Amino acid sequence: MTYTIPGLVNIPPDGAAHKVTIAHFQLPPQLDYVSAPRLMEAVYRRAKIKNDSPYTLLGGEASLFIGDEFIGTSPLEMTAPQGEVELSLGVEDRIKVERELKRRDTDKRLIGGRRHLVYGYEIRVENLLLVKADLKLHDQIPVARHEEIKVKLEACEPKPSEQTELNLLKWELSLEPKEKRTVRFDFSVDSPQGMEVVGLP
Repeated sequence: MTYTIPGLVNIPPDGAAHKVTIAHFQLPPQLDYVSAPRLMEAVYRRAKIKNDSPYTLLGGEASLFIGDEFIGTSPLEMTAPQGEVELSLGVEDRIKVERELKRRDTDKRLIGGRRHLVYGYEIRVENLLLVKADLKLHDQIPVARHEEIKVKLEACEPKPSEQTELNLLKWELSLEPKEKRTVRFDFSVDSPQGMEVVGLP
């Protein structure tokens, strides 16, 4: 791949590698936020950028700044013109998220020799930013690894925008400044009496 360097650059004949500037240009980012509180109660900033420049962006390590503040580095994949790149911009501590187990019920009656468990979770989010925040919220209910075990999403408010075959749940929330929102969901686990079921709360 060949780049044309604007102007003349003096490179010392010392056998060492030297950096030169190829171009300056701005690529407006599309910002959103993502959280998986089942794994960690934190919200992460994310930027999606379309490469509208005539240059292919080489893969490597990108230095990240918010304003004049250096926030870290992120791997950058090679991106052709008109391609898209996604960068993680670290934790956004002004959006709060909490996940709590609110219900764990065992049906004392054995129906057809089966045990019935119900779990209920509550996820609370709060936007302390002064601007609207688009949040992608992720969670998961158990996946049955045995044909005799049945897992079902019983109730969910609001309904997830997506539920995969692996029972991954996704909500797309648009939070106004200072807005609080609560997501609640219940799921059941049915299993034969006497069967040990591992991995449950």
